[in-house]
Amino acid sequence: MEKEPARNRELCGASKTGSDDHETGRSNQKVYEINGYNMSKVFLAQSDPTGNGKLSLGSDHNRARFADFLKANPGIRLRIEAITPESWKQRKMFEGAYVPFVAYFQENMDYNDSDDCQKVRDWLKIEFNGTFITMGGKAIKVPKSTKGELNRGFMERVLDWMGENGMPIELLSPVEYKNWHNKIRPYGGPASYLDYLVSVGKLRPKNEYKV
Repeated sequence: MEKEPARNRELCGASKTGSDDHETGRSNQKVYEINGYNMSKVFLAQSDPTGNGKLSLGSDHNRARFADFLKANPGIRLRIEAITPESWKQRKMFEGAYVPFVAYFQENMDYNDSDDCQKVRDWLKIEFNGTFITMGGKAIKVPKSTKGELNRGFMERVLDWMGENGMPIELLSPVEYKNWHNKIRPYGGPASYLDYLVSVGKLRPKNEYKV
């Protein structure tokens, strides 16, 4: 399935433009881009740990930078996006269910083979979390790390693609996976989630699916 190409970026993944503005007294007016984000427009804040409903921008430098941004952009609308750490459960679900599930429906692949699963994992990262870099005068697509990305749309994009291609994504149930992982596997049950699905008759032979 063709995906919209990500924006070209420098090899290091970050770029900078502009110069210091000594007239304003600001220490650095360079515009940094990291993974496509204009860092002059990104402000990290934290809710007060006491739960008093207040938001902290941390240092005096960050507060001054935010104030400068607001003064330079009167009436601008802001989006506050929570950064939720990806959970161990999400990582286990992706590695133990999503990756072998895709491998199951591929020709000449064994979903229990670590090399085959690694190939699938690398492809998913390129297709659904990739970026372009320029090497030797040619733009090539490479994978980015999925660390911190599983709960920021990556798993949803993979799941949508699987569903669009006829894979029975209803079998990728976190509740079912947890039941197998915690109550069946430790007591002599199937060693992999897909083996469990096959053994209970929920996952049929792949030639019975229109994939």
